[in-house]
Amino acid sequence: MTAPDFEALRKERNARFYAMLKKLADEEGIAVDEFSHNHNDNACYCACPGPCEHRWDGETWESEDGCCMSATCSRCGSTAMSHDMRVLP
Repeated sequence: MTAPDFEALRKERNARFYAMLKKLADEEGIAVDEFSHNHNDNACYCACPGPCEHRWDGETWESEDGCCMSATCSRCGSTAMSHDMRVLP
């Protein structure tokens, strides 16, 4: 099985994001650069349960109060816990 082309998948995802941002800016009558967002063009591509670029071999994350721990992605730093909350039913 051939590995997904994550570079191309991120490029498509980013193009969709910026097209949506431009559409919203046009609808609101403001400039695109007036928006504040936390989109990271280089963040892992994740379409779980489909192609996913995360590597869960990063440092262990622990909450400030010590009640929760999670693996992290060595590529982007995302926690496996937040990933699972986003993609699981």
